[in-house]
Amino acid sequence: MQFVASYPKSGNTWVRLVAAAYTLSDEELMNALKHPTASADLPATLQYTDVERYQYQTISPFPLSQISFPVEVRLRPAAMLVLNREKNLTTSQRPALIKSHHIHGEVNNIDLWNGQWVEHVVNPIRDPREICCSFAAHRDMDYEETAEFMNDSQARMGEENERVESLLTTWSTHVRSWQNAGELPVHTVRYEDLQANPVAEFYDILDFLEVPDLTEERVEDAVERTRFERMQEMEAEHGFHERTADQAQFFRSGQTAGWKDELPTDVARKIEKDHGDVMEQFGYL
Repeated sequence: MQFVASYPKSGNTWVRLVAAAYTLSDEELMNALKHPTASADLPATLQYTDVERYQYQTISPFPLSQISFPVEVRLRPAAMLVLNREKNLTTSQRPALIKSHHIHGEVNNIDLWNGQWVEHVVNPIRDPREICCSFAAHRDMDYEETAEFMNDSQARMGEENERVESLLTTWSTHVRSWQNAGELPVHTVRYEDLQANPVAEFYDILDFLEVPDLTEERVEDAVERTRFERMQEMEAEHGFHERTADQAQFFRSGQTAGWKDELPTDVARKIEKDHGDVMEQFGYL
């Protein structure tokens, strides 16, 4: 299986959208945006995630509400087999990217990732100051709370009654974890570079994913059809299934330096203090 694994609000959805647009017509892409589930005539391109409750409940003898996060992790390998079977039954597309927000790591000596079912991982990263602005709106929290959450070594994210939890830890730990993924093939890309040179960067991503018959013209078309402004218009008209109840809109700004006008100075300085080493490594400081 092929994954897009990232800290939230780092470009995960954009990568999956461009990959979908590379293989789908405009009508198919719009349907995939509007409908989170697959049908006989509707591709499942954008629905795949590694934390759907039914994947875990299928192989759990107990209601998920009665089990702990470490037990969820124990169930994860079998749940991923359920996910792989679903993907193979609902689409033959390539790539069919699976969304994940898990770190690359382990819980109680149990790995969250396994090379037996991971073929490729695209790992977008983004300036944590920009993430703070977007994540605050996503979770309906203030900037200070969000910055604290981003530096919480125990941080997990899940939507009650919808998905099991993703292990995030801190932003720095998350980013570092995918730089040290061992045997897994990982392609890391900065969100800011995707914005600055989208055709070249997405060409490299799709090449990494071994997309057949890859051409620059088709990549350019896919990028054009998933421009941020166009996605905003489509969301305003048709909605978007990944938007949470707390969000006014999912496609919020897509900026790379909007934090300079939005984020309070003291919060920006806190983020720089908490994550300065990794920010400097990736050119954010």
